[in-house]
Amino acid sequence: MKSRIPDHVLRIVPYVPGKPIEAAVQESGLDDVVKLASNENPLGPSPRALEAARDAAVRVNRYPDGSGYALRQALAARHRVGASQVVLGNGSTELVEIVAKTFLGAGRTAVVADRAFIMYRISVLAMNAPLVSVPLHDERHDLEAMARACDARTVLVYVGNPNNPTGTYVGRETFERYFDQVPPHVLTVIDEAYFDYVEAPDYPDGLEFLRAGRNVLVLRTFSKIHGLAGLRIGYGITSPDIARALEAVRSPFNTSSVAQAAALAALEDGGHVLRSRTENAREARFVETELRRRRIDFIPTVANFLLMRTGLAGETLFQGLLARGVIVRPMEAYGYRDAVRVSFGTHSENERFLRALDAVLAEPPESPGAP
Repeated sequence: MKSRIPDHVLRIVPYVPGKPIEAAVQESGLDDVVKLASNENPLGPSPRALEAARDAAVRVNRYPDGSGYALRQALAARHRVGASQVVLGNGSTELVEIVAKTFLGAGRTAVVADRAFIMYRISVLAMNAPLVSVPLHDERHDLEAMARACDARTVLVYVGNPNNPTGTYVGRETFERYFDQVPPHVLTVIDEAYFDYVEAPDYPDGLEFLRAGRNVLVLRTFSKIHGLAGLRIGYGITSPDIARALEAVRSPFNTSSVAQAAALAALEDGGHVLRSRTENAREARFVETELRRRRIDFIPTVANFLLMRTGLAGETLFQGLLARGVIVRPMEAYGYRDAVRVSFGTHSENERFLRALDAVLAEPPESPGAP
């Protein structure tokens, strides 16, 4: 007898991650493949984090500290909050899901932007909860429209700042206007996965709003600038009562001992963070300058990636670059049929991307009758 999968689950389009290097090597037949698809740190993790991970690996026969005591204490001290306000996740993506599990249910709705990180939408739909989708304005979250979309049934608003996949951000004053309008019972989840890359002076630290008494959950991750994407560890900071609720729902031992140790060491390596930020800013300027020189349209970014349009279908450009050993991310799932998202790599990787891009764009278009 077949299992009766709920209709609301059948309607969910699964998340599709960036193509792994191993799969690209097999498909392209090339030994050397550059991955610029998943917004990873091309410099890799901190050497201190690697050493801590190796040291922790010899004890993986033991369960990890289920409370993540040492890491939570370090994060609390770093951010000047109480340890009772810190919740650890298997990447910040798990916390996107945990908050949906905690707050959503029959008659409880969530508001998301229509072209934001797709896991916001998936997490809401997985709870069979009503979803209100608000269009971006000028390729960034329209916070005033999102506040207007809230009503007595709304319990969550998800905001990516910076937004993935557009690389845009919402400034401090806009957030202040939003908080003046949004109902006080609504929890605003501010996803700051790319926080460490932003240099804009009006970019707000979401913790400012928490300290001002706003009803927020701020998400951060060790996957991006810290280079620990493969270990899956992130965290959220919120009020003690919200944190307590999230702790009641999260799975036990959701972050491994290796991940906790590496994150704790990475947190102390400010030099690696600075090098990563400096390298990213330099390469962002280089890639944007080269795209302008080629008259290729893109959205200016504050993160470690950008969204660009060449006139080709995103999937066509993706396949053309893949054949030349460069992995990017087609954006059809986000409603951008003519765009790809490109992460900034090392200088040599970015040069290779641009050479591959030139080669793809120089190809004559296929005729309609071609096989």
